[in-house]
Amino acid sequence: MNEWTPSQQADREASVVTPEHVQLRFQTAGLGSRAAAQLIDTGILLLVNITVFVLFSIVVLDRNEFWLEDMKDFAIALLLLFLFILNAGYFFFLEAFWTGQTVGKRLMKIRVIRDNGQPITFLSAAIRNLFRLIDAIPSGYFLGALVSFFHPQDKRIGDLVAGTLVVSENEQGKMSRKQRAMQSQAMGILLPLDDRQRQAITREDWQLLSTFIARQDSLSREKKRELAGQIAARFVQKLEWTDHHSVEKEPAAFLQRLYWQLQKEWQLGGKS
Repeated sequence: MNEWTPSQQADREASVVTPEHVQLRFQTAGLGSRAAAQLIDTGILLLVNITVFVLFSIVVLDRNEFWLEDMKDFAIALLLLFLFILNAGYFFFLEAFWTGQTVGKRLMKIRVIRDNGQPITFLSAAIRNLFRLIDAIPSGYFLGALVSFFHPQDKRIGDLVAGTLVVSENEQGKMSRKQRAMQSQAMGILLPLDDRQRQAITREDWQLLSTFIARQDSLSREKKRELAGQIAARFVQKLEWTDHHSVEKEPAAFLQRLYWQLQKEWQLGGKS
């Protein structure tokens, strides 16, 4: 476990070893961005709840038709059931089917992933959101925030049980002058990818590729070439790439070209 102090809370990182034995590092999302995302999601739920209640009052409660009198209790029960499913399922369904993001998390550019760096699953989303009830004790997510503050990877209780962590994607959205120059160069020499090859790229593949591109400047030359070779070998096999010689000669350049070519369809808000 890494040594840390509370003043370093905003700079924590998590090391992840992929199934291909490639070590990646993610910046974990701190309390500030997570709290902001929670406020956005809570505000959305509040507006939806108020809208549903107002519409229900206008359509059902404020009408005096005699045939509605016997159905009002049943209608109220259905309303309460709908609101329960809406509020309980909002975080679960969005995180499960929107690759670890809610509306608030997407706006704050943070995402829930599993401890192995892969996207969150249906089961892990269900577990981490079930434990929101415990994290919220006694109120305002106090217990969850307390645990997250002192955990070296910013995990709340739900994350500890589900084996998940929340990571920041801000760094992947920033582009240095050097990266812009590499993009311009790469876009001039596009890889001849057909539809079948594009469809072969999964969310795990894109996450691995984009994380390497974001972190490559912090790697030594030897480590960069070693990691690029391992990652490029994975894509060569997956894409059934025939030009092995050029990839083996310049694996980082191959990955750079592949990244810029796939970025539009895989960047935040794109393919999921």
